[in-house]
Amino acid sequence: MNSYFFIKHFVFWVFFIVLISENVSASSFKDESCSPHTQLIIENKSEGKDRLIIEAVVADEPGERAVGLMNRTELSKNAGMLFVYDKPSAPKFWMKNTLIPLDIIFLDKSGKIIKIFEQVPRLSENKITAGNNVSFVLEINAGLIEQFEVDPKWKLDLTDFFEASKPFC
Repeated sequence: MNSYFFIKHFVFWVFFIVLISENVSASSFKDESCSPHTQLIIENKSEGKDRLIIEAVVADEPGERAVGLMNRTELSKNAGMLFVYDKPSAPKFWMKNTLIPLDIIFLDKSGKIIKIFEQVPRLSENKITAGNNVSFVLEINAGLIEQFEVDPKWKLDLTDFFEASKPFC
């Protein structure tokens, strides 16, 4: 009878601990497939023919912006993350725990490029910033800026952005 009591309580506690740990792990990490995604077009407005199309996860909450692309081992070729700020600010970025090299583009509220940082070294704790007028920051695979010859004359097309950035789930 004593061993039955022990086994019964042991099974209960094991089940309880597993249930709690599953709940905690599921709620601790937001499912990215349910994060807003959008297709972004960055184009050379002066010539009107050059464009870079990025499939971006939208990070518009403080927690999402804090994590960014940390701890990822890969990023699809034309994928990225768009950091969205409620009002123009001076965000500071670093590459701590970022395992993939990135190009980082700082943009104002109209989508105009303020500053471009190419080939930002992974795992660096140096702060990257572009002043006080930043409304968006786009992180993409390192090398895309050079490959597409993106420069400050280019602009992020925001025409359909706010309607298009919806969850896929």
